[in-house]
Amino acid sequence: MSELYSVMVESAAGGEVVLRVTTVHPDAGPPPDTAGFAVAVLLDLWSLLDRGFAALVDGCSLERAEAQALAQDPAWASRCRHLRELSFGRQVACTAEEHAALEAAIRAGEPLLFRGEPVGGLLGYANQAYVFIPGDPVVFATAVAPLVASHAVDEREFDEGYEDWPEDPERRPRARVRLKVHDAGWLGFVRPGWRWDSGAH
Repeated sequence: MSELYSVMVESAAGGEVVLRVTTVHPDAGPPPDTAGFAVAVLLDLWSLLDRGFAALVDGCSLERAEAQALAQDPAWASRCRHLRELSFGRQVACTAEEHAALEAAIRAGEPLLFRGEPVGGLLGYANQAYVFIPGDPVVFATAVAPLVASHAVDEREFDEGYEDWPEDPERRPRARVRLKVHDAGWLGFVRPGWRWDSGAH
């Protein structure tokens, strides 16, 4: 995942999460003022915890098993996993025959479809073949919309950095992103002070 933004949780309470988002890639541009972006960066945090990569979350002292247990809490695990797959995509196991057929389709220049869905790539490890089904931004936005009460981007700082990229990391463009959801329960894995990198856009 290419790092586009560094995200820090300023506060998380009562169904509202406030994030400080710093642009860390000169081509990324300002954080988008969309509900989908705000949710996607939080899903990046959830995914890091779910995979036990708490060490990649600054300020998080959870051990690997503790991080995974937090991510897999039934109050939010299934919703976060579903939204993550809609946004980022998902990996699906396939048979060796299906994998070979898709490789043949690539060589023939044919459209790649797996069980009716477009294919973003082929993978294989541990004697198991996989198909990567990419996310769908339109479907993701549609799924996010009813969950979000409001969102906003404000308190922009150092926007001149988009024109003349600063060498000093403290002068990189940043903004505050607010997200308020109807059901506070599914963002229970978010903690103030945590910081992580995101490739959401």
